[in-house]
Amino acid sequence: MKLYELNWALYPRRIGIYLSEKEITDIDRVALDAMDAESIGKLKAVSSLGTVPMLQTEDGLKIRSSIAILEYLEDRYPQPNMIGRSSAEQARTREAMSIADETALQFGIWAHKASPVFAGMEEQNPTTARFGAKAYLKQLERLDLILAENQGPFLTGSQITIADCIAMATVQFAADGYGVPLPGRLELLCAWYEFFKQRPSAYCPPYPEPFLTHAYGLPDHGLDWSLDDIGWNVVLAA
Repeated sequence: MKLYELNWALYPRRIGIYLSEKEITDIDRVALDAMDAESIGKLKAVSSLGTVPMLQTEDGLKIRSSIAILEYLEDRYPQPNMIGRSSAEQARTREAMSIADETALQFGIWAHKASPVFAGMEEQNPTTARFGAKAYLKQLERLDLILAENQGPFLTGSQITIADCIAMATVQFAADGYGVPLPGRLELLCAWYEFFKQRPSAYCPPYPEPFLTHAYGLPDHGLDWSLDDIGWNVVLAA
């Protein structure tokens, strides 16, 4: 199998964290360079969509959804189990996966509509960006609540799951790539993040300097993240 990835980017990082946690080493990982046309050409030569991550299996199947890749790999590599053994455990994991995936989606809306990274590629829209920022916070609140319900240290309880990989990739990308911190009032989520950062899987390859130059600093660091109108001042200043 071959995994095509930008190994620092939001959605590929889910797969990278998962592979590290599972100690899967027999997949050929093709690290692409977003700043290099020849590198991206390699991806487009095998996938007309040109998106990452993409997993190409031995029989030629191309899987382009990060969630589908994670569940496919979980079937191929069932140990250690990272989705749950019982129906109840699997439902709890998939619920957390859904919330974590929505968190990434809303952050993406915020970034795409407010960050200079995307200014030359699509229309910037402060109203849409405000919506994304507030929705991102709402999903973080939901993650904090499920940590309280499941009594951690992981999102669904005592065992790490795919949901943790998805959430970690999102929170880490927001914090290290865009400079968006977790709201301090979400104490359980902050504790989970600090705990997860100590795991070897949390190591992220360096972000390209051109990306950081334009991406980092999306928020106003003086913003009070306890406010209900999170994102309004940030986006208007972007």
